[in-house]
Amino acid sequence: MILKKFSQLPALEIEPGTDCSFISHNPKGEPLLTVVYATKRDFLSVPKTYTAVQFRGDNTIPLEFHSVSRQDYLEQLELADSWFKSGAYEIEKTKDYTIVLLLTNDRALEIIFTGFELLEDSYHCADSQTALIQHISG
Repeated sequence: MILKKFSQLPALEIEPGTDCSFISHNPKGEPLLTVVYATKRDFLSVPKTYTAVQFRGDNTIPLEFHSVSRQDYLEQLELADSWFKSGAYEIEKTKDYTIVLLLTNDRALEIIFTGFELLEDSYHCADSQTALIQHISG
């Protein structure tokens, strides 16, 4: 299996301790997956930035996601952990749906979706969970 970068999303931070949080919710009758992750910074003096992305499915292809440890995911695919940096990888893309893998330092989040929307970035949050709560409550 060859994984190529999914360039439609901002790059994930690769520094140790980088985290990613997500919640599956149904605010207006449409199943959504909101994912928040630390975005790669060009300079350490730039405030820590968290990108929020909302994924959705449709009537024919429902939203689906799986979250497991990075090590377990790569072992299952018989891929070496050292081959992949943290990032967003495209596993499959058709005219109807896309499968993307968000790979952090410790987690693999595989998402099958038909569309997504980049939400407003969050700055100066303590972690991705705080940024996620800020997005869903505000």
